[in-house]
Amino acid sequence: MPETHVVAIVVFVIFAGRLLESVMGFGGTVVALPILAVVTPSLPIHTLVPVLALGNIVCCVGIVWVGHKDIVWREYLTILVYAALGLPIGFLAASYAPEVVLKFILGAFVVIIALTSIIKSYRQAPEKSDTEGSLMRLYLRVVLITGGIIHGIFTTGGPLLVIYAARALRTKGLFRVTLGLVWLTLNLVMVAGWLLNDQIPAEVWPLAGLTIPFIILAVFIGDHFHHRLPEATFRKVTYVVLCIAGLLLLYKSVPIVLAMTTPA
Repeated sequence: MPETHVVAIVVFVIFAGRLLESVMGFGGTVVALPILAVVTPSLPIHTLVPVLALGNIVCCVGIVWVGHKDIVWREYLTILVYAALGLPIGFLAASYAPEVVLKFILGAFVVIIALTSIIKSYRQAPEKSDTEGSLMRLYLRVVLITGGIIHGIFTTGGPLLVIYAARALRTKGLFRVTLGLVWLTLNLVMVAGWLLNDQIPAEVWPLAGLTIPFIILAVFIGDHFHHRLPEATFRKVTYVVLCIAGLLLLYKSVPIVLAMTTPA
């Protein structure tokens, strides 16, 4: 087990991340992982990632249990099917493509989409459907497949899946619970794969176990705030969180990309 102060930091950051995820339906892992990587350097990434994945399963079980009647099965299956098409490409690309460059591209794309959507949300009322039209449907399918590719490379395709869900799922309740089921499915598959290949370090289990009571508390508190958050505000906050996620990816990748392009 890590030192007491390290455990306390991990529990606090995970609680805050799962509180955000319980309110919004996403963001817990993509925000918590970069923060933990910086503030708890003694914990390796191969320990943090399974701890967060196990915590995400607990959080999403709570979200899905509370709002299971609002699951949009058609969109859930659409997200999984198209993302699954990209996964094999991502697995292959992971062996050849520079991860840091891909993170830079992903971060820049997510920030641009998020900022554009924030500006648009202040200029006009939300449309009844943002998935209509052949070009828009094609764009959104490409976003999902690309999300699968990114997820296959470094398990952070979430921001792209959120871009699709924010357009396809028109109320905050449908958005949160349907995405919660997507994350639950993806993380169960990932954890099952790690278990089959004996890739979960022994120190993960006690650390993950300590976070569970705080995750359950975060789910109950987050559900309370979710129902009191106005729909328009929810949409704006969704894109703000997406923007933060993109900036965190850029923050981690820009220095390395610049170093790669600087002549020796």
